[in-house]
Amino acid sequence: MDSDELILMLSATQGIGEKTLASVLHRNAVLRRTPREFLALNVDALVEEYGFRRDAAQQFVQRDSNIEDVAVSAAREMRRAGIRIITLQDATYPSQLLNAMDDPPPVLYAYGRLELLSRPLFAVANSNNASEEALTATDRAAEAALRAGWHPVTGHNRIPYQRTALVARRNGGRICYVLDRGIFEAFGGDLSKELFPAARIWSPAYDPDSDLTISCFPLWAHGLAVHNQRRDSIIFAMAGAIFAGDVRTGGQMERNCRFALAREVPVYTFDSANERLAADGAMHSEPHDVGSLLPALLSSPATNSSSIQ
Repeated sequence: MDSDELILMLSATQGIGEKTLASVLHRNAVLRRTPREFLALNVDALVEEYGFRRDAAQQFVQRDSNIEDVAVSAAREMRRAGIRIITLQDATYPSQLLNAMDDPPPVLYAYGRLELLSRPLFAVANSNNASEEALTATDRAAEAALRAGWHPVTGHNRIPYQRTALVARRNGGRICYVLDRGIFEAFGGDLSKELFPAARIWSPAYDPDSDLTISCFPLWAHGLAVHNQRRDSIIFAMAGAIFAGDVRTGGQMERNCRFALAREVPVYTFDSANERLAADGAMHSEPHDVGSLLPALLSSPATNSSSIQ
């Protein structure tokens, strides 16, 4: 058994979450403990050394005899599809997540062009039911950013996120998707298709040589409401610039914008309705002017932190 197969096993065990998974990966790396040696540990060792809850440790130790075969098969399917597992211990783990998040995901599943993580990325913040005026403004800002050599980091199943991806599709840009579910689940098991129907109008197939899709959730994990916040936090942690349109007071998008401003990541607004963000340091701009503002950011510490370690 290798480390990928162990991760798939752990992720499939009820009661083992990100914190426990991070502990396993870190301690095994420090002790140079192999997956096979880890699997031989008893309940007390898992609880005392790795911080397992006792019920989760018991479930893992008493696991069904075929769970290892299932993990091996899943790892084989994953690799055949071209999906990679990246852990906090890997040199290719996105440094922007390490720098921006107190609790970066211990494991990322990645499908596509990892080099996109070393390119300047922008995110768009629009709350659900954002006005068409706001969506149009952020679309135009995204177009300007694409012309300046930036690429969007976005989701796949919210209209505001889809709008940003479609701007990139229409303008020949690359896209970094962050999912609220597992990669196989999001693609419906067919990784050759675009992630949502509207994108298929502009592109007949998903191109892993151009775009990148990442998820911190197991391969077949369903999309749940509790996953949305985790997805959003990753999107905005990865962005070197943010375009804020219609951002609801007290909502998740506003919190993400304020968190970015606290890290000195620039947030641009395009109307006077975002005075509360302006009070925290957001800058007002015309959408078409964004392209002339972004190049200066490439020499800033906040943006430079978005390169691969």
